[in-house]
Amino acid sequence: MPVTEADLKVDLSLAEIGAQLPLLSLVTPINVPEARTAFIAGEDPVFLYRELPDLDAIANQLDAVDPTSADDPTVSHLAEGLSKELRLRIELLRNRNTEQAFFVAVELFGHVEDQTLAIAEQILRAPAEKETAELVLNAEEFAAVASDEIARYRATYPELAAKVHLSDNRPGVLVEAGDLYIGTRTRVASVDVPGLLAHEVGTHVLTFANGRDQPLQMLSLGLAGYDELQEALGVLGEHLTGGIAPSRLRTLASRVKAAHLRSRGSSFRETHEELVAFGFTRREAFTTVMRAFRGGGTTKDAIYLRGLVRLLDHLRTGTDLSSLYVGKISFEAIPLIADLTARGVLGDPPLRPAFLDEVGAQEKLEAIKNGALLIDLGGRAA
Repeated sequence: MPVTEADLKVDLSLAEIGAQLPLLSLVTPINVPEARTAFIAGEDPVFLYRELPDLDAIANQLDAVDPTSADDPTVSHLAEGLSKELRLRIELLRNRNTEQAFFVAVELFGHVEDQTLAIAEQILRAPAEKETAELVLNAEEFAAVASDEIARYRATYPELAAKVHLSDNRPGVLVEAGDLYIGTRTRVASVDVPGLLAHEVGTHVLTFANGRDQPLQMLSLGLAGYDELQEALGVLGEHLTGGIAPSRLRTLASRVKAAHLRSRGSSFRETHEELVAFGFTRREAFTTVMRAFRGGGTTKDAIYLRGLVRLLDHLRTGTDLSSLYVGKISFEAIPLIADLTARGVLGDPPLRPAFLDEVGAQEKLEAIKNGALLIDLGGRAA
C-alpha cells in the first residue's frame, strides 16, 4: 500500500525541519586544537561553537506540523516520536553550553546505565596491548581513499550524491546529511582505514542514501533515537572488516567512563586525569573528555557500547542484519519498519554494505549468534 499525500506532507515537513538542526555539528567545538593547547598549559578549556540557526523560527515550523494528520498509523507514530525528539534538539541548542543542556542531552541519549559502565570498566581494566602503525594517512590521503570507496558504491547506485569535504573546523571524521567531513588535522593509521570506511561510509553514508531512496524521508534524516543503532552498526562494520583493534574497544569504553564522570559532576580536568590513569595519552584523553563535555555535556558517547550490546542481542534472537540498513532507524522502530516493508510502504534499499560480503564476515556473525560477547570482539584478523 503506497503512502498517501497526508503521510508524505508530515514526513517531508519533519525531514526539512530536522535538516536545519544538525545537532552534532552545532555542539562540537570549532577550536579544539587551541583549547587543547590552553588546557595542557594549565587553563580550563574554553570551547567555541558554530552560530546557531533561528531556533524560534524552526520551533514555529515544528508547531505547524501535526504528526497525527498522517493517514498511516505507523507513519503517524514514527512522526510523533521524531517531532518530540526535534523539540528536544531545539531545547538543547537553546541551552547550549549550560548545565541545562546536559539534562536535555540525558533525555535524548539516556543515562549511563550500570551494566554499560561495568562493561566499560572491565575493558579498561584489561591490560592494554601496544599497537604500532607502520603507515599513517593524513587528511588528504584518507579523503582520497574515502572518495574511492564512495565511488564503488556509486557504481551500484548512480544516484548516490555523497561528497567528501576537508574541514578546518571539524575535528576527526563525521557524516552529516550524507556527506563525509574530514578534519584537516586528522591522521588515520593505515590498519584502521578499512574499519573507518565501514563505519562512516558503509554505515552512515549508506543508510542516509538508502533512506533518501525511500518514500519516507524521515529514514534519511533519522528516526527518533536512531543514533544508538547507527553507531552500533558502525562498530559492527569495523568488526566485520578485519576486526576491532583492542585500542578501539578501549576508546569506546573510555567514552562511557567520561560520560559517567560528567554525569557524576566531575570536572573536565578530573575526568581527564582519570582517563590518563587508565593509560591513555593526554591528547587521547582530552579528545574523549571534550566529547563528553561539549555543548554543556552529553551522555551520547555511552550509546556506542550500549548499542553494540543491544545489537548483538538482536542478532542472537534472529533479527536480519541486512534489514537494518534501510535507513537511519532505531532499535524501537525495527518492528515498525518490518511492518511498513511487509505492507509495501517501503521498498528494498538500493545499497548493501560491502563489508557484509567480506571474507570471514559471515563466520563472525555466526560467532555472535552463538554467544560471542562484546569483549570478545577486540582483536584483528591474523
